[in-house]
This record gives sequence, C-alpha cells and structure tokens, in this order.
Amino acid sequence: MTLLADPPDTATDEKVPQRLWMPAVLGLAGAMASLLIVIGATLVIWSVDNLSPGTPGQAAGLGSSLWLALGGTRLHLAATPVGFVPLALAALPWAGAFMSLQWVLRRRGESDGWIAGLLAAPVLRLIGIWWGGYAAGVGLAVALSTLGPASALSWTLVGPILLVPLLACAVALGREARDDEWLLGPRLDGSALPVWVRRALRPALWGTAVLLAIGAVLVVSMVALSWDRVVAVQTAIGGGAMAALTTWLVQGASLPNLALWALSFLAGPGVSVVDGASLTWSGSSSGLLPLVPVFAALPQPGAFPWFMVLVVIVPILCGGFIGRRALAGVARLSALRTKLLVAGSAAVGTAMLIGALDLVGGATLGAYRLSDVGAPAGWLTLALAGELLVGALLHAVWDAWRLRR
Repeated sequence: MTLLADPPDTATDEKVPQRLWMPAVLGLAGAMASLLIVIGATLVIWSVDNLSPGTPGQAAGLGSSLWLALGGTRLHLAATPVGFVPLALAALPWAGAFMSLQWVLRRRGESDGWIAGLLAAPVLRLIGIWWGGYAAGVGLAVALSTLGPASALSWTLVGPILLVPLLACAVALGREARDDEWLLGPRLDGSALPVWVRRALRPALWGTAVLLAIGAVLVVSMVALSWDRVVAVQTAIGGGAMAALTTWLVQGASLPNLALWALSFLAGPGVSVVDGASLTWSGSSSGLLPLVPVFAALPQPGAFPWFMVLVVIVPILCGGFIGRRALAGVARLSALRTKLLVAGSAAVGTAMLIGALDLVGGATLGAYRLSDVGAPAGWLTLALAGELLVGALLHAVWDAWRLRR
C-alpha cells in the first residue's frame, strides 16, 4: 500500500548533496569565527583599560595580527620581532577550520575510486572549495592587520594559509575514515607504511601528552612555591584589573610552552630565559628578567648539587611507559626485533612531536636579549629521542626476557 511507504524526503540515513558554494562559505565562516573572537577580545581589553592610545581600528588591526600569529605567522611590532605563540590559544584557529571542514565532509556524496590513490574526486573538490573560502578569510585578516601597529613576515603566512588547514584536514579525514573505510585511498590510509610505524602512532601521542603533563605539573609546582615573588612582580606591573587578568590569561595559555621549557631542563639542553639567564642541570644563572610574573618562579641564581643530573630519570621512565603502550598493540610472542622497532618508533615519534610543538610555540619575545628564549627545539628533540629510546628499548628487552623465563 502506498500509504505505508516512506516519502522520499524523510530518509535520514542518506547524505544530502550540498551546493558547490557551501564549502567555501563554511571555510570562510570557520576562519571568521576564530578571527572575530580574537578581535573582540582585543577590543574589550583596549576599551576597558585603554592600554593603547590608538583607535578602535588599530586595536582591531592588532587583533587580526594576533590571530595570524596564532596560526604560525611571525610578527614585527614597532620593528621588534615577535615569534612566541601561546600553544593553548593556537588551537583556536585550528578549531574553527576543523569544525567547518568536518561539517563539509559529513555531507559529502557517494563516491567510487580514488584519484592517485589519495581521495575520491568529490571529496577533493569539496576540500579545495572549502580551502578557498578559508584562505579568503586569512586574506581578510591580512588586510585588517595593516590597520594595526604589527606587520606580518610575508613568508610565515604559510602557517595560517596552508599548515592550519592541512592539520584540520588530517584530523577531520581521520575521524571520518573511522566510519567510511573507502574514504581514504591506499596512499593515505597508512597501509603503505610499515606495520611497526602504524602501531607506534598512538603510543607516541600518549607519550607526548604524558610529557606535557609532567612539564606542566613542574611549572605549576614552581609557581606555587614562589607565589609571593610572582605576586610581587604582578603588583609591580600595575595597569589595572583588566591588565592583570590579561596577563594571567596569557600566562595560562602559555602553560604548554612553559611545560616544554621544563621538559628541556629535565632532558638536559636547558632553558634560556633571556641572554645571560639560563637554567640547566649545573645551575641557574642570573640576568635582568622582563616583568613577566611567572619568571619569578625560576630558582635563585647559583649552582645545583651534583645529583640534579638524576632528573634525567624522568624522561627515561616516560620512555618505559611509551614502550609499554607500544607493546600493548603487539602480539606477546612477536620477535624481539619487532618489539624493538615498535617501541623505538614510538619513542622517536614522541620526541619529534615535542620538537614540533616547540617550533610552533616560537622562541622570540623581542630583540637583543629577548631574541632567543625557551628551549632549543633541535637539541631538545635529540636529547629526548635518546632518553626515551633508552627507556622504551629497555622495557621491550625486559618484556621479551620475562616471557622466556
């Protein structure tokens, strides 16, 4: 009977095709949403405490420059280079790109086959149109930034234009591939990679999270132990309630950066706060520090006892944890070579992720003595890779020996 048949427009399990211009609109909306948040916050700070003598247009231009900086662009503020990005805030433009692209991908049509073993033609077309809209949003931010006091270094615009969308694509496609095994072609689904590399990815992500958590706990503990000095610096800064709130919010958003600095101390390369002031296993050297409250938590200048070098045990133990997580996805009776490859790949992958985060966070707060601050990304990656490898490989060897007893 026709009365019992479902009308054709009530099906809910089929993906409705979208107009070709819709992905571009969504890409533009994804960029504008996060851009307006940053501009709005900048205007609020400017209007409440009047921190800048400029106009609202200049404040909006500064907000646009800050949004570009969150995407990886390096700025020049009054001829002073600024290349420091609070990593927690850097997630803002990426979140806008990711959510808009995910909406686009979930309304893709049916497809068969892939182009060059990558993606289906309709999916590639949707992503290309979406990227065009997002790039238009970045272009608008660049135009608005000319109203403010900061200028963007041209070649670093590759960050918000390409790197942020690419990272959003990687995560969005990975999530969608869980429900659609035909979404990714053989060159993107990981099947072309060695098995031990594929099994090392998730443990590497776990290891990165654990290392950042350890670094963050160390930073928070140091601030708590030096709370009086930290508050004294904040009082000396002055500027009113909004200035104090802004300072603490920026420092909170910089906690992942500071956690990376703490990891660099644990791993051995050490931390450079300003030229002439550093923190290593051997001790803390003095220097004229900028008025940043969290810097007051640094240890007083002087040499550390010889056993401070034992803090290297922390990343080695983390390597053991990474090895354990890696071997959880390997058959118990697998060959020792396989276990060593999986555990070692996870350890090296973790070190590379930490190094990449340190590069994104930047290491320039100004000119001269502030031109190189934080952890040296290259040395941090190498040191962590070696220490994590020791822990991971030792766990793999112990696991194999335990099974043969």
